[in-house]
Amino acid sequence: MTKKAVVILGPTATHKSKLSIALAQKFPFEIVSADSMQFYKGMDIGTDKVPPEKRAGIAHHLLDIITIEEEFSIADFKKLALKTMQEIYLRGSIPLIVGGSGLYIRTLTENFPVEESAPPDEKLREELSQMDIYNLRKLAEEVDFDAVSKVGLQDRKRLIRIVEYYKSTGKKISEVSNKPQEVLFLKIGLIKPREVLYRDIEERIEQMFESGFIDEVKALREQYLHWSKTALQAIGYKEVLMYLSGAISLDEAKRLMKLRTRHLAKRQITWFKKEKCVHWIDSTNFSEALKKAEELVKEFLG
Repeated sequence: MTKKAVVILGPTATHKSKLSIALAQKFPFEIVSADSMQFYKGMDIGTDKVPPEKRAGIAHHLLDIITIEEEFSIADFKKLALKTMQEIYLRGSIPLIVGGSGLYIRTLTENFPVEESAPPDEKLREELSQMDIYNLRKLAEEVDFDAVSKVGLQDRKRLIRIVEYYKSTGKKISEVSNKPQEVLFLKIGLIKPREVLYRDIEERIEQMFESGFIDEVKALREQYLHWSKTALQAIGYKEVLMYLSGAISLDEAKRLMKLRTRHLAKRQITWFKKEKCVHWIDSTNFSEALKKAEELVKEFLG
């Protein structure tokens, strides 16, 4: 019998967590987080993590699994997520994968072979980052033309990775193939009109500050002297740290946080537009979105 799993994806502030809990109250789901910042213990308010008392007794996995001093790679995520999914199946439940980190989701749904990733070469990355984008692209085309043909004109990060992979392994990253995925996925995407989404982002950020976000960052700063590179990428934390150090005002910290979150949402929308076989639902009216999602899940699970 084919194993099944449901994915709820989409940009930030589209009620993914709320929908997942509502669905898990009606279907035999356990929730698996695919949000790259909710892995961190103590990063709660700023990542909009659902607090335990609001999880309605539904099992949530891959939340609070590392400290902000630790790095956590996409290969680590895939290994742990697949193990968690197998444990969920053994309990007779179904994984409900929820998040806005597109590559993490695709790693599961398309079985990206991230386990074969080459280790990062910081010296090479530094050299390549100094090149202008034209010459970097030309160099990448020389080692792997097929991979470069799928990369955006200004996507410096992926161009560097193509060169780095070739230099480290002697292989082209385009020749690394995915093994067939043994799980059948239903992908539900949540979206809102751009102006509604941006308004909701701004309102949510204001609510975060009202809920004690500054105190959360203060506590983390006191507890941890060293923050991993990944943890520092979490939107809002760097801005509040700058505010606490006196580098910027509170208004400026909020402005930057709202700006970075809007930019994140824009990148997520662009990424998910390329995602295959997604059933898109406008989540502006949550009750209507829930009805549509329930219908999709009911038909999928049979």
